[in-house]
Amino acid sequence: MLLGGIILFFILLVPPGLTPLAISMEMIGKFFMASATSLVYSYTGELYPTGIRNTAVGICSMASRLASSIAPYFIHLGSYNKNLPYIVMGSLTIISGISALFLPESFGLPLPETMDQMPRIKRIKWQCLSSEQKNQEKKGRTHSGKTLVETWM
Repeated sequence: MLLGGIILFFILLVPPGLTPLAISMEMIGKFFMASATSLVYSYTGELYPTGIRNTAVGICSMASRLASSIAPYFIHLGSYNKNLPYIVMGSLTIISGISALFLPESFGLPLPETMDQMPRIKRIKWQCLSSEQKNQEKKGRTHSGKTLVETWM
């Protein structure tokens, strides 16, 4: 995805007289994006445990199809500025490529069978109070705040 987005940005540098170069760069960028899209299905199967694997692959497939149904409308951005479709698509592919770098590595690891086997990642620390503790605080009583460490899969 990163390479496809970078190539889309480099199309902006091609002079107007070199149309074959611009078309070849578009096709190379499309190749990289299609390759990355085909990897979504295999990686999604490795990322989620068996219990929700079918649902996760279905949601990723739905998101992919939704994006591909919206993508043809980006060409209409060219009526405002000739380079705007390349800028928007290049930016979106680079953002998705960078966000994929934050997914956990699954090479050589066994596939998770249950939710408990998924790796836990510390995300956000929140100061949490139960409703009883909040009522006590309103009445002027002190409390011992508990810190909740939210974990994600």
